[in-house]
Amino acid sequence: MARYPQGQPVRVSATVRDTSGNLVNAGTLTLLVKLAQADGTWATTGTYGAPVNDSTGQYHQDIPSADLQGLGHYQYTWTATGTGAGVSFGDFDVFDPFEVALLPLQDAKDMLNIPQATTTYDAEIASWVATIETSLEAMTGGPLVNRTCTERAEAVAGLTRICLRRRPVVSVTSIVPEQGGSAVSLTGVTIDANAGILQQSTGWPFYGPFWYGWPFFTVTYVAGWGTQVPAAFNSAARIILDHLWETQHGPSVRPSMGGMDVVQPAGFGFAIPSRALELMSGQINGMSIRQEAFI
Repeated sequence: MARYPQGQPVRVSATVRDTSGNLVNAGTLTLLVKLAQADGTWATTGTYGAPVNDSTGQYHQDIPSADLQGLGHYQYTWTATGTGAGVSFGDFDVFDPFEVALLPLQDAKDMLNIPQATTTYDAEIASWVATIETSLEAMTGGPLVNRTCTERAEAVAGLTRICLRRRPVVSVTSIVPEQGGSAVSLTGVTIDANAGILQQSTGWPFYGPFWYGWPFFTVTYVAGWGTQVPAAFNSAARIILDHLWETQHGPSVRPSMGGMDVVQPAGFGFAIPSRALELMSGQINGMSIRQEAFI
């Protein structure tokens, strides 16, 4: 899937054929673009009814950057009516060019010994890197780089603890009762960063309106391993990328006499080489690894 930096126009293309497979010009051709929202809905960002007709059956539309201000995943449809009637679809991502990357594209291409001027595999590499990042975040239990998170959490253990899902927890921005009321004062709230547990230093419970006997809160907090990607995570990502790249493209360089590293501890699959796992484990320093993420 293609990824584009925010602020760049995006060109998408369409091919129109009749039922016999012959290229034809559509009676009408409309492009509809939507952006995925956090609540699972889709917001329309643009509708374009006059794409450029490059040749018989071949069209393109340049989506202006003003219509691509939101970061995230976009999907689009081409709808033809009349001659060549039908629907085709596609998608792309828009990202912040200043976001801290687990493995920048340039570094990934260096690892694979692909010249920087060669752009043939850029979208595929970016897709692999995104997959690697989500896998490593499942392993560590949270973002690799500091990121603001918001989640619904329940006070447990006699209402004295709030357990957060992402870790390490860097700081807490707010704790708001879900059913209304004032935000919890953060004065005296202590953080077990590795476990993701919040407690009151006084030992008193977190109070809020009750729902089915237990209080729920909306907690906004920052989780991650710092403002920059730890070197061990970057190195592990390089090794994993090189390993996964061989599944389709073969080794990027001549294999060493030592052979491939695919032996895994019990419970792990073959996607994560053990040398990458060792680098990650050394960085994590004893935090429990979620093996189920790789089963």
